[in-house]
Amino acid sequence: MTIPFTEEQIALRDLARDFFEKEVRPVSAEIDARPNPKDCYPAELVRKASEIGLRTLALPEEYGGVAADVVTKALLLATMCEVEAGTAKIISQCWKVSRVIVEAGTEAQRKKFLTEFAEDPNYTCSILMTEPNAGSDNILPYNAPGAGVALTAVQDGESYILNGTKHMSSLVGFSKLLLVYARTDRNQPVRQGTSTFLVPHDLPGISYGQVHNKMGFRLYPNGETFFDHVRVPKEYRLGEENAGFATFSQIFRGSLEIPAMYLGIGKAIYRIVLDHARQRVQGGRPIIEHQAIGMMLAEIAMMVDTLEGYLWDTAYHIQNDTDYDVKKTRFGKIFSCDCVVKVILLGLDILGGSGIMRDHPMEKLVRDGLTFLHGDGTNSINKLRVVPLLK
Repeated sequence: MTIPFTEEQIALRDLARDFFEKEVRPVSAEIDARPNPKDCYPAELVRKASEIGLRTLALPEEYGGVAADVVTKALLLATMCEVEAGTAKIISQCWKVSRVIVEAGTEAQRKKFLTEFAEDPNYTCSILMTEPNAGSDNILPYNAPGAGVALTAVQDGESYILNGTKHMSSLVGFSKLLLVYARTDRNQPVRQGTSTFLVPHDLPGISYGQVHNKMGFRLYPNGETFFDHVRVPKEYRLGEENAGFATFSQIFRGSLEIPAMYLGIGKAIYRIVLDHARQRVQGGRPIIEHQAIGMMLAEIAMMVDTLEGYLWDTAYHIQNDTDYDVKKTRFGKIFSCDCVVKVILLGLDILGGSGIMRDHPMEKLVRDGLTFLHGDGTNSINKLRVVPLLK
């Protein structure tokens, strides 16, 4: 389906596109190529994005945002990912965390954290769920008592004491607010024994380890965080004790982040290979005139067009259907990942030797496209999550 975007949505899309074309595109390849992943965080781009309101877009108007809805965020995210996915994901991460504070936070939490977030142009947010021995256990989950999140939060008077390790967490060491999932009851399955905490990045006892050396999304760093008797005030707990997965569901229910990101990457690849096919001459004519190339281009166009239609159909139902079927979100994640892999393979086939060169724009798109296939769980895990909903 086609959503009739409002004038405001179109204006915001154009604002995002203009910023990414003028500010992000000229520097993204150089930042991405830096050998040390610690040097890849685009702090200056985050600050500039803040100046035009992109970082705070999802905030309510009283905090300086426009309370951007699902459609608006998906439209901007897809547009930004056509240029550079890592910087776009930083902005989207800020949208997710600020919205969950709006929806699940107390008045005191909103006043403190959203005010700090709105006023500091360098303020970004992290989500700390994954641990060295807890990945799929958190997402499926298998419901074995004690499995999954192992970082503990033990109540001590008016505080909780946090101990443990997180890894593969977004923006840690660069962000100023950590949304931490911690075990408050080890005797229960993870979904019944985990709580969520809003943790300032610099509390005593928090330290940061390596920044993971990823192949793609390098402008969106992930790393390790260590908690050594970190005292977190009780009033920083987000939601009820042992109900932490309610906030996890609020973050990801109806999330169109991955389909929107992959739509942008898919569109970028299609433009590159279409231009190449029009200009590259083999057999005495542009290769777009060869049937095999034409068929591959048609398949890429079909994948991108179908993904876009599914994205807007899902966005419409999330916003307007009170009986929204959560399978659509998981199907969107699975389908978009399948699409981007197919588009990458077809695109590389069309480009031939050019597509594997480090200085070709396709190279970064391939790495970025493959890097986030695990996001919100692998496709295998998400298919298993769907199965109970089919019964």
